[in-house]
Amino acid sequence: METTWSPDEGTTVTTNTTGDKDENEFTSTTLLILVKVLAVLAMFLCVLLNPLMLFTLRRVTSIQPTTKIFMASLTLSDLCNNLYWILALTELFAGSRLLGDFLCVVNGVTSYLFGSLSIFSLLILTVDRYIVISRPLQYPSIMTVFRSKIIVFSSWAAVSIFCILIFGIDGSRIVSLDTRYYVCIGHYDWRNSLAVFLAVVTILSIFIMYAHIALIARNHARRIAVENQAGNGQGGQRINTRATTTIIIITGTLVITWIPTVVRLLIVIPSPQHTWTQYLAGMFTNVLLFCNGWLNVIIYYLRNRDLRQALRALLSDWHQSLQQRFLH
Repeated sequence: METTWSPDEGTTVTTNTTGDKDENEFTSTTLLILVKVLAVLAMFLCVLLNPLMLFTLRRVTSIQPTTKIFMASLTLSDLCNNLYWILALTELFAGSRLLGDFLCVVNGVTSYLFGSLSIFSLLILTVDRYIVISRPLQYPSIMTVFRSKIIVFSSWAAVSIFCILIFGIDGSRIVSLDTRYYVCIGHYDWRNSLAVFLAVVTILSIFIMYAHIALIARNHARRIAVENQAGNGQGGQRINTRATTTIIIITGTLVITWIPTVVRLLIVIPSPQHTWTQYLAGMFTNVLLFCNGWLNVIIYYLRNRDLRQALRALLSDWHQSLQQRFLH
């Protein structure tokens, strides 16, 4: 008996074959342990950090209210992604599909829904940062609190409706009972190509905007260097260095977490059946994508001094509250 796996998240197929197994068991076992450890660690960090950052964000007054709305949207979407991974980890640790037909369909919808919400929320936050950098004087009139709320609400509603209509209504995933294990089977058609296309367009848009932001920051640093005669341009160099470092971290994180999954989907779409090791490799790329949830916390929260101070104040208040409760 040989177990084969499809490229979608949480989709498995088990077939009876008599062919020779050419897989290295040691490699498969090592990869399985690595995937499980990274998945559990990523889920723990996401569940711990994202709600904490939502509480922290409310206490910060130095960040513009519109930006706080977009940051909250990104954090909430990363937190919601944990709901999907509860289903995915059930199959990963059990080695087979233990859930029914309904949750099989839900698994397929949520994998695209929360992933789309995360990357689209990141796109909106990037657009917000781009407007702040490129049009700082016009920003208050362009991006109001009311408009930012409408943008977030509309994007969540549109993405949710789109994913439900495209990936959920036609029942493209079912649990097969023809094999030794209950397995969730998915079909491969134009919808997979559409998901990859939209992800590529979104990621490229983010890269282009940050490339333009880098050029703006560089020109701004040069102008400061020319005007800052006493400091010999050191102020401009610090601004340019900090902006460049931030952009490298953001784009580098996108490359590490998103690109492997996009490349995998492009490679495996023509061939729907894969071996156990290939399934684990696919799950590894999914775990990298899942890690984007807690990496966003480091990039957009913990690297900000005001947010770090607000976090320390929040934890201090909670600690004092617990002490008073236990003492009394």
